[in-house]
Amino acid sequence: RQRHAGRGHADLLPGRAVSQREQLLKVIEQDVHDDLTGFAWLHGCMSRLQMALMARERNAITTANEQISALMDAAGARARRRSRVLEVFHLGTDTHAMQSLIDLYPPDRRATLVRAWKTLIVSVERCRDLNERNGKLLAMHSEIFQQLARHDSAQVYSPSL
Repeated sequence: RQRHAGRGHADLLPGRAVSQREQLLKVIEQDVHDDLTGFAWLHGCMSRLQMALMARERNAITTANEQISALMDAAGARARRRSRVLEVFHLGTDTHAMQSLIDLYPPDRRATLVRAWKTLIVSVERCRDLNERNGKLLAMHSEIFQQLARHDSAQVYSPSL
Protein backbone atom coordinates (compact mmCIF):
# COMPACT_ATOMS: atom_id res chain seq x y z
CA ARG A 1 0.00 0.00 0.00
CA GLN A 2 2.68 2.48 0.84
CA ARG A 3 4.28 1.92 -2.56
CA HIS A 4 1.30 3.80 -4.07
CA ALA A 5 1.51 6.76 -1.73
CA GLY A 6 2.20 9.96 -3.62
CA ARG A 7 1.35 8.50 -7.01
CA GLY A 8 -0.98 10.46 -9.27
CA HIS A 9 -4.53 9.43 -9.96
CA ALA A 10 -3.66 8.59 -13.57
CA ASP A 11 -1.04 6.11 -12.38
CA LEU A 12 -3.65 4.25 -10.36
CA LEU A 13 -6.05 4.05 -13.31
CA PRO A 14 -3.86 3.72 -16.41
CA GLY A 15 -6.66 2.25 -18.51
CA ARG A 16 -8.90 5.22 -17.84
CA ALA A 17 -6.18 7.77 -18.64
CA VAL A 18 -5.38 6.03 -21.92
CA SER A 19 -9.07 5.83 -22.71
CA GLN A 20 -9.59 9.56 -22.22
CA ARG A 21 -6.46 10.33 -24.22
CA GLU A 22 -7.61 8.04 -27.02
CA GLN A 23 -11.06 9.63 -27.03
CA LEU A 24 -9.54 13.10 -27.34
CA LEU A 25 -7.25 11.97 -30.15
CA LYS A 26 -10.22 10.47 -32.00
CA VAL A 27 -12.15 13.72 -31.56
CA ILE A 28 -9.29 15.64 -33.17
CA GLU A 29 -9.11 13.20 -36.09
CA GLN A 30 -12.86 13.51 -36.66
CA ASP A 31 -12.76 17.29 -36.35
CA VAL A 32 -9.96 17.58 -38.92
CA HIS A 33 -11.94 15.33 -41.27
CA ASP A 34 -15.08 17.42 -40.66
CA ASP A 35 -13.09 20.61 -41.27
CA LEU A 36 -11.86 19.25 -44.60
CA THR A 37 -15.46 18.63 -45.64
CA GLY A 38 -16.66 21.92 -44.16
CA PHE A 39 -14.00 24.03 -45.88
CA ALA A 40 -14.71 22.33 -49.21
CA TRP A 41 -18.37 23.34 -48.78
CA LEU A 42 -17.28 26.79 -47.63
CA HIS A 43 -15.19 27.30 -50.75
CA GLY A 44 -18.19 26.37 -52.88
CA CYS A 45 -20.43 28.80 -50.99
CA MET A 46 -17.87 31.57 -51.30
CA SER A 47 -17.57 30.92 -55.03
CA ARG A 48 -21.36 31.12 -55.37
CA LEU A 49 -21.30 34.32 -53.32
CA GLN A 50 -18.70 35.78 -55.66
CA MET A 51 -20.88 35.01 -58.70
CA ALA A 52 -23.94 36.42 -56.95
CA LEU A 53 -22.04 39.58 -56.02
CA MET A 54 -20.93 40.08 -59.61
CA ALA A 55 -24.49 39.54 -60.84
CA ARG A 56 -25.93 41.61 -57.95
CA GLU A 57 -28.41 38.82 -57.14
CA ARG A 58 -29.64 39.81 -53.69
CA ASN A 59 -31.42 36.53 -52.84
CA ALA A 60 -28.42 34.43 -53.87
CA ILE A 61 -26.14 36.70 -51.84
CA THR A 62 -28.35 36.29 -48.78
CA THR A 63 -28.50 32.50 -49.16
CA ALA A 64 -24.74 32.19 -49.65
CA ASN A 65 -24.05 34.42 -46.64
CA GLU A 66 -26.36 32.32 -44.44
CA GLN A 67 -24.62 29.11 -45.55
CA ILE A 68 -21.19 30.66 -45.00
CA SER A 69 -22.18 31.79 -41.50
CA ALA A 70 -23.37 28.30 -40.55
CA LEU A 71 -20.20 26.68 -41.89
CA MET A 72 -17.99 29.22 -40.11
CA ASP A 73 -19.86 28.69 -36.84
CA ALA A 74 -19.25 24.93 -37.09
CA ALA A 75 -15.58 25.44 -37.99
CA GLY A 76 -15.20 27.84 -35.06
CA ALA A 77 -16.67 25.26 -32.67
CA ARG A 78 -14.20 22.65 -33.91
CA ALA A 79 -11.30 25.11 -33.57
CA ARG A 80 -12.33 25.89 -29.99
CA ARG A 81 -12.52 22.17 -29.24
CA ARG A 82 -9.00 21.70 -30.69
CA SER A 83 -7.78 24.51 -28.45
CA ARG A 84 -9.28 22.83 -25.40
CA VAL A 85 -7.61 19.53 -26.32
CA LEU A 86 -4.29 21.34 -26.74
CA GLU A 87 -4.80 22.76 -23.25
CA VAL A 88 -5.64 19.33 -21.81
CA PHE A 89 -2.37 17.98 -23.21
CA HIS A 90 -0.49 21.13 -22.06
CA LEU A 91 0.80 21.79 -25.58
CA GLY A 92 0.32 25.55 -25.67
CA THR A 93 -1.32 27.62 -28.37
CA ASP A 94 1.57 28.66 -30.58
CA THR A 95 2.06 27.62 -34.21
CA HIS A 96 3.81 24.40 -33.18
CA ALA A 97 1.09 23.20 -30.80
CA MET A 98 -0.89 21.29 -33.42
CA GLN A 99 2.24 19.54 -34.65
CA SER A 100 2.99 18.57 -31.05
CA LEU A 101 -0.52 17.14 -30.80
CA ILE A 102 -0.13 15.23 -34.05
CA ASP A 103 3.13 13.79 -32.71
CA LEU A 104 1.11 12.07 -29.95
CA TYR A 105 -0.53 9.76 -32.51
CA PRO A 106 0.80 6.33 -33.42
CA PRO A 107 2.83 6.45 -36.67
CA ASP A 108 0.13 4.99 -38.95
CA ARG A 109 -2.54 7.43 -37.76
CA ARG A 110 -0.03 10.28 -37.56
CA ALA A 111 0.83 10.06 -41.26
CA THR A 112 -2.83 10.23 -42.26
CA LEU A 113 -3.48 13.13 -39.91
CA VAL A 114 -0.42 15.05 -41.15
CA ARG A 115 -1.69 14.79 -44.74
CA ALA A 116 -5.19 15.83 -43.70
CA TRP A 117 -3.89 18.77 -41.64
CA LYS A 118 -1.70 20.02 -44.51
CA THR A 119 -4.65 19.73 -46.90
CA LEU A 120 -6.82 21.61 -44.41
CA ILE A 121 -4.30 24.45 -44.17
CA VAL A 122 -4.35 24.80 -47.98
CA SER A 123 -8.17 24.75 -47.97
CA VAL A 124 -8.32 27.44 -45.30
CA GLU A 125 -5.89 29.60 -47.29
CA ARG A 126 -7.98 29.17 -50.46
CA CYS A 127 -11.10 30.23 -48.57
CA ARG A 128 -9.26 33.19 -47.04
CA ASP A 129 -8.14 34.33 -50.51
CA LEU A 130 -11.65 33.99 -51.90
CA ASN A 131 -13.04 35.87 -48.91
CA GLU A 132 -10.62 38.72 -49.58
CA ARG A 133 -11.72 38.87 -53.23
CA ASN A 134 -15.36 38.88 -52.15
CA GLY A 135 -14.59 41.65 -49.69
CA LYS A 136 -13.04 43.71 -52.47
CA LEU A 137 -16.14 43.17 -54.59
CA LEU A 138 -18.33 44.35 -51.72
CA ALA A 139 -16.11 47.40 -51.22
CA MET A 140 -16.38 48.23 -54.93
CA HIS A 141 -20.18 47.88 -54.77
CA SER A 142 -20.30 50.13 -51.75
CA GLU A 143 -18.12 52.73 -53.42
CA ILE A 144 -20.30 52.70 -56.54
CA PHE A 145 -23.48 53.07 -54.48
CA GLN A 146 -21.96 55.94 -52.50
CA GLN A 147 -20.95 57.70 -55.71
CA LEU A 148 -24.43 57.19 -57.16
CA ALA A 149 -26.04 58.49 -53.98
CA ARG A 150 -23.85 61.60 -54.01
CA HIS A 151 -24.50 62.14 -57.71
CA ASP A 152 -28.27 61.70 -57.33
CA SER A 153 -28.51 63.97 -54.30
CA ALA A 154 -26.50 66.65 -56.10
CA GLN A 155 -28.99 66.56 -58.96
CA VAL A 156 -32.00 66.52 -56.65
CA TYR A 157 -30.91 69.43 -54.50
CA SER A 158 -29.06 71.64 -56.95
CA PRO A 159 -30.94 74.29 -58.87
CA SER A 160 -31.34 73.60 -62.56
CA LEU A 161 -30.04 76.19 -64.97
